[in-house]
Amino acid sequence: MAIGKRQSEAVILSANALLDGAVVYHDGQSWTPHLEAARIARGEEVAELETLLAASQAAGDVVDALLLPVTPDARGRIVPTHYRERIRALGPTVRRDLGPQARGEHRHVSL
Repeated sequence: MAIGKRQSEAVILSANALLDGAVVYHDGQSWTPHLEAARIARGEEVAELETLLAASQAAGDVVDALLLPVTPDARGRIVPTHYRERIRALGPTVRRDLGPQARGEHRHVSL
């Protein structure tokens, strides 16, 4: 992510859990499977998430940790900016009976 974009763009920290591969989000204290619990960072706060990113990779409890650009919707819910990340948040697109969408989570993330 470019330095200029970092100042205005909202981001969250996402990864995959090492043991089961589930998509998880950092809430500022620990990893959670709930997108709505993710800590949103902007501006100077992004550096704190970058520190958490490095620590998480070093600890080895998650894989593929990365900062994701997000946009809060009208209700303040987190919506990933990129299409790929929306799919990761929802779960399989061919099996609506699996993943967070089957549990009624993240319905606001439209594809």
